[in-house]
Amino acid sequence: MNYWLLTTEFPPIHGGGISTYCWHTAKMMANNGHSVKVFVNDYNVSGTLRESPIANVEIIRFSPNQVSKGKILGTDARLSMEFAHIIELEMIQKGIPDILETQDYKGISYYILQKKKLLYPYFKELKVVLTMHAPSFLYFEYNQVPRFKFPDYWAGEMEKATIRMSDLVISPSQYLIDELTPRMNLLDKNPVRIFNPYNNEWSSGEIPEFEEFDLVFFGKLTPQKGGLEMLSYLKDMWDNGFDKPISIIGGGQHFFYPVQSDMIDYVKKKYKHYIDKGLIRFEGNMKPALLKERLKKAHIIIMPSIVDNLPYAVLESMAMGKIVMTSTNGGHTEIIKNNKSGFIFRHDEMKSFENTMYSILSKSKDELTLIGKEAQIAVEKTTNYKSVYAEKNLELEKLANQETLSENFDFIEVIDRKENDTVSLNDEKGLLSIVIPYFNMGSYIEDTIKSLTKVSYAPLEIIIVNDGSTEDASIRKLQEINEKHNVTIYNKENEGLSLTRNYGSDKATGEFLAFLDADDTVSPDYYKRATEVLKHYTNVSFVGCWAQYFGESKSTWPTFNPEPPYLLVHNMINSSALIYKKSDFINFGKNDPALIYGMEDYDSVISMVKNGARGVVFPELWWQYRIRSNSMAQAFNKNKELYLYSLISEKHRQFFKAYGNKISNLLNQNGPGINYDNPTWGLEGFSNNHWLLKGKLISIVKKNKTLRTFSKKIYRALNK
Repeated sequence: MNYWLLTTEFPPIHGGGISTYCWHTAKMMANNGHSVKVFVNDYNVSGTLRESPIANVEIIRFSPNQVSKGKILGTDARLSMEFAHIIELEMIQKGIPDILETQDYKGISYYILQKKKLLYPYFKELKVVLTMHAPSFLYFEYNQVPRFKFPDYWAGEMEKATIRMSDLVISPSQYLIDELTPRMNLLDKNPVRIFNPYNNEWSSGEIPEFEEFDLVFFGKLTPQKGGLEMLSYLKDMWDNGFDKPISIIGGGQHFFYPVQSDMIDYVKKKYKHYIDKGLIRFEGNMKPALLKERLKKAHIIIMPSIVDNLPYAVLESMAMGKIVMTSTNGGHTEIIKNNKSGFIFRHDEMKSFENTMYSILSKSKDELTLIGKEAQIAVEKTTNYKSVYAEKNLELEKLANQETLSENFDFIEVIDRKENDTVSLNDEKGLLSIVIPYFNMGSYIEDTIKSLTKVSYAPLEIIIVNDGSTEDASIRKLQEINEKHNVTIYNKENEGLSLTRNYGSDKATGEFLAFLDADDTVSPDYYKRATEVLKHYTNVSFVGCWAQYFGESKSTWPTFNPEPPYLLVHNMINSSALIYKKSDFINFGKNDPALIYGMEDYDSVISMVKNGARGVVFPELWWQYRIRSNSMAQAFNKNKELYLYSLISEKHRQFFKAYGNKISNLLNQNGPGINYDNPTWGLEGFSNNHWLLKGKLISIVKKNKTLRTFSKKIYRALNK
């Protein structure tokens, strides 16, 4: 089996749980005779670097700055596009892998899976496994990060989308499945619980001697890891006579949003009295060899997480035979048996931490040695390569033998489909009707028609609806077009763009329908690729793409599958150049003439989505949108837009109501939707994502105290 593994972390450059998982998974698969390739982004690499530190495993490190189109995206979205690019190059050169495995974190496979679902060559053949590790949309919530703020919100949406679009979803713990289920549509993906693989390299079975009362917190100093709760419990104990110190190993620089400072600075300020008394000690990060020796000395290793998947820190500590004291809030409870192979306390039970601590300290060395041995047995029994591989391979073989492109596209939000009220029986099967609304556009229509003569799709009909043009030159141009090209022209009195589009849709005779403004153009393959998707999916009603501006602007607009709640804050798709199943547009998407200043196409998209007539987007610049200083769009102003937003929200009151709390958070954390059109970016400091600030630059900033202090001042100024 050719097995490809995608990750943002891999040793020796990275530590942490995802990196450890990928190391053990690569070794496990290679040990069982599979050819493994690991793809990991590396800002220190120019182009691509290949290495083979493990037999049958090739590590491909690549620069995530290769796709020029990706520059219009923020860090996480761009990284996902870069993964799609490097995977495509590898497939072209080496062939399609039997299995491709990816992570949820950062949504790195978003564009790979989007391309698979949109039937791209090579990508549509992929069998994709997603192993859930650390979904940011969950962990940001517990880490008190403003998770509806761009670009973090969009990273969470990409994560949800990758989980939804993957062919097989694996979770290392049932705990994580239970945590995610109320937060996204997960259960219909039938996630499978398979423990992470772990080969004990930290112990040969001996139980190390511990130093009495050496209490250790081991992990990142973030709210998620429960360090604040632990210090609060210990404070109460210290204030009541307990005199044993806690050593904090790891910690690191982690921004704590509510107080706008690093967590370690916050802790040092809040617990200064106890630090001065020697009750809190900071030992910092350590290299693996030193960390191993340090942990051996610990009497108790405390991991008080308030949410966790299946932390390798717990597995490594147990594998050394150490006494682990942890909370109920994590997948580790599926391996630890309380009072037998470790100790578990409850955050929601008063004095549980304190009572558990005293219970451990009261036990003899012999009793703790037995518990340490049970911990080693528990880890070996549940996470050994043989057992984990047997479970995983069974699922992989099922996947390898099944068709993965179903007739339904996996959207993030599941919206019930409303039945069509009107069904036309006279539409010509396969025919694409292209409707061009026309009003005094004689200077531009020729370019539009020429682009359509190059379209690769057939059969098609071109319909021009003349909305009462008044310019003689534009009227003559229509006559010329009629003589030169195979078009159908309808003349009607001037009623505006909305009714003109609706009129054209009623005149169209095709199964499929597209609108194109009379000054815009499309790329040759747009309609062919879009109709392939419409034919394949029963639950996809319209298709869009990215926009390339031309004329008086050369910028671009990346668009996305329209999903609430963000759809209800800002338009997510190029709604002037969509391709539809005509019956769905007739039933759900006709333009509303009450929107007299514009945004009728945006309203149409909302109308379709709320009725379960869903849409998808090709991440391609296949629509060319002309920018003219005298166009209707350029006459648009903020007050008109605000008025139209009020009409749209009132018209779709119940749909807005269903997502009211999320809409409120999006607006509170990002400002009015009229001020942004790309959720992959955010006006943030160094603690957030920006592709220009990643890689070497961000490393320099983090290592330099002066630059780090300066960056914090900038961040605070921007967020006042």
